[in-house]
Amino acid sequence: MTDASFGIGVVGAGFISREAHLPSVDYLPDAHVAAIQNRTRETAAELATECRATGRGEPTVYGEGEVADLVADPDVDGVWVTTPNFVRVDTVDTVVDVVADGASLQGIAIEKPIARTLQEAKHIVERVESIDLPTAYLENWVHEPDIKKLRTLLWERGRDAGRPYLARARAEHGGPHSGWFWDGRRQGGGALTDMLCHSLAGNDYLLRDPNSETPLQPDTVSADTATLKWAREAYANELQDSYGVDYHSNPSEDYARVTVHYEDDRGNPVVSEATGSWCYVGSGVSRRIELLGPEYSGQVQSDDESSSVFFSDDVAGGGGWAEKQTATSGRMPIAAATVVTGGFVAENRDAVAAFRASEHATLDLSDGERILRLCMAAYKAAEDNGSVDPTNPSLETYTPPPARE
Repeated sequence: MTDASFGIGVVGAGFISREAHLPSVDYLPDAHVAAIQNRTRETAAELATECRATGRGEPTVYGEGEVADLVADPDVDGVWVTTPNFVRVDTVDTVVDVVADGASLQGIAIEKPIARTLQEAKHIVERVESIDLPTAYLENWVHEPDIKKLRTLLWERGRDAGRPYLARARAEHGGPHSGWFWDGRRQGGGALTDMLCHSLAGNDYLLRDPNSETPLQPDTVSADTATLKWAREAYANELQDSYGVDYHSNPSEDYARVTVHYEDDRGNPVVSEATGSWCYVGSGVSRRIELLGPEYSGQVQSDDESSSVFFSDDVAGGGGWAEKQTATSGRMPIAAATVVTGGFVAENRDAVAAFRASEHATLDLSDGERILRLCMAAYKAAEDNGSVDPTNPSLETYTPPPARE
């Protein structure tokens, strides 16, 4: 390890590492990419080459079965776990075992969602707590500059009128970028655990009093889920051909709507409304975040990027310059420095600073477990066609319908 620069070891070389976490290191002068591990070594090697070319570090490459070697690497100060959900528990178990055996590590950061079920989440939290390791739950919405500024302004200027009582968030795109996301058993669900978990976490952050360290305690959760698009014959065939998943007989939801009811310290109702889907047809990701109080409101919207380009249908070639872009012609957004505006730089800076100080980040693994509990309550509420108390013990062993064998 080195005192001069914090060495980040990345486990998982998929989309979120390639497009968000690794590029964010460009903005972290006190950190570098020390190592990259991936089941497919060639993919890790490609990212390592890119890191060297861009000055992000000189990462050592590790392949399948070599997570322990990455954790034991003397240049790795913190591990960023961005692996697919279905190997998340195994990955964390390996990290904990190596640290328990004497490896020196300053912290572990885990990409959202923390796990597929509360059983898995509880296992992860307990194992990491057993070695007293600082943690970070990587939920970028909480660190986005626009969302943070919205929260600060409305709470500071509106506090005398009364606390905010309603947060709304909508997040949707045209569908995941990798096959395992579409598989309910491997992913743990569908659009709810992929997209709506962002909305729930964002609303939770906006509604929490900045002067209090205690989050609001939810009373009830209600929800609706549906498969609106991807179980239709043509689209289900497309998923079968592209990813080998069967949406004809075993679809995951591609749409979800969740309402969480809270009560503030004065007994007043507070509500979170969250929507997520894989049904959006447009350029990039469509989002709208709102916070409302007695005499104020605020919005963050990203349906339209501020900059764009246009190509006619006569221009050949694929897309790729915008996250979740679903078209190859027409008007396309130009998203400059999305790792900054999307909160990835801030969340990684927060994690590095916290680990250096031997502290948990702004969001830690307990926050990840708490947000997953809302997701599980939402799945059960939708399945039961009612409302669910998120403290219900039955959620501890609950598995969402798309994830069942």
